[in-house]
This record gives sequence, structure tokens and C-alpha cells, in this order.
Amino acid sequence: MNLPTVRKAAGIAYRESGSSASPAVVLLHGIGSTSAGWRDQYGPLGERYRVLAWSAPGYHDSAPLAPESPSAQDYARALAAWLDAVGAREAHLVTNSWGTLVALAFASAFPGRARSLALGGPTAGSHGLSEAQRAKLAADRIARVHGVGLQAMREQDAPRLVAPGAPAHVVQWVIHAVPGEGPTAEGYCQAARMLYSVDGVALVGGLDQRILVVSGAQDVVTPPERNARPLAAAARNAQFVSIDACGHLPHLEKPERFNALVLDFLGAS
Repeated sequence: MNLPTVRKAAGIAYRESGSSASPAVVLLHGIGSTSAGWRDQYGPLGERYRVLAWSAPGYHDSAPLAPESPSAQDYARALAAWLDAVGAREAHLVTNSWGTLVALAFASAFPGRARSLALGGPTAGSHGLSEAQRAKLAADRIARVHGVGLQAMREQDAPRLVAPGAPAHVVQWVIHAVPGEGPTAEGYCQAARMLYSVDGVALVGGLDQRILVVSGAQDVVTPPERNARPLAAAARNAQFVSIDACGHLPHLEKPERFNALVLDFLGAS
């Protein structure tokens, strides 16, 4: 489908589909993406739900957060303020990768506002890493932003983000998406610092919401054995689904399967 028009509220650029009278589903993108990354979800999910997808603070036209090294809770509070501005008191949360940490922090800080969580290609954040490892990973990623630039990073990383044999149009979308609509260097670096500062497994263990964890069997960016499976195992009420011939981006690589899983999960919430 054609992407919905970008709107703005509470300093956040976002896209929306579906009826405002329907239950809200919030889509939270990965560290290298924006609201445009959910191109294959707006139509199918919008038939039953009010679909809201932000471009996180510091991404596209969204204002960055004030701290140089924001916490997951800072993103959670920004998410809550944006949802207040668009009139969505409660929402189901659907994520990819880095967006998982935002969702877990939001559900932890505002448990009455998160109805359920569907975590796609999730990261466990700093889980299992020493303080020295966390600091080095963040520093290396930030140095790469300043050294080669975000667009070159997308071009270099695209083959690893998808499974071998992924359709060429998917790879091209990962590389180019919507020109001029990616993260800013500041926003990406803020997100990277947050990524390595929070233990997603510890966060998910404190949640009571129903959780769906969807992982690509060939995800080499956030390998399921160190990310999706520990998250599902630590959760109180979770189901885990692995998608064959799929890498880190199940919502783009296998959209029909991903959408069906999410819709079935939401329908049972």
C-alpha cells in the first residue's frame, strides 16, 4: 500500500491508519528505521485497529530527547506523552528490534496502558554483557556513525539484516526506504546508548501482559538464542514463534506470516 501521510504531535512525527474508533496498536521501529518501515502493516492491521507508528525521538522529523544518553524510561515517557497527544490511552505494542526495549520500558512504567506486546526480531539489550562490553559496543557503533555515516551503514548492513535469498525489493527497501526520512546522527547515537544500557530480559520478567515473541530463524543480528528465546523464557505469559527462512526483519521479509501471527495474537487479547 501507499504509506500514510506523516503527521506530527507532541514533537513526534508519525503515521496512522485505520479508524480512530478502533483499539490502538502502536508500532515501534528498530534502530535504523522509522515509521516508514511498517509499510506492510498499515493496511492489514488497519482493517481492525487504529494503527499508530512513531518515528522515535531524533528520527526523521521527531525532536531528539534532551539527555545525551537517554534511558529506556526517557523513551517510555516520550511515548506516553505522544500517545496522550493523539488520544490513545491504551494500546497494544508491536515492535521490531530496538523498539522492543522501548515497549518493555513503557509497559513497565505504565502497565495499565500496555494491553499486550508482540515483539518481532527482538533485542535483549545489554542482557548478559559486562559493563566493559556494553561501553565498547556503544562506543564502536557511535564511532561508526561518525566515521562512515548512516547511509553507508545501511548499505553495508542490509545483507545481514535479512535472510539469504531475501527478495531484491526487500533488500532495496532496507537500504533506501524513504529518502531523507531516516534517523539523524544524534537520534541514532542516543538510541545506541540506550540499547546497551538496559537489560530487556530483566524488564520482561516484571510484566504481566500477554506477550508474543516472533523471531526469524536466520536472524544473525539479534540471534534468537541470545535474544528472543531468553525474553520469551523470562516472561510470565509469553509464546514464542520462529519463522523459517527469515532474518532480523520478519515484518518486512515475511509480512503475511507476521501480520497473521500478530492479528491472531491481538484477537485473543
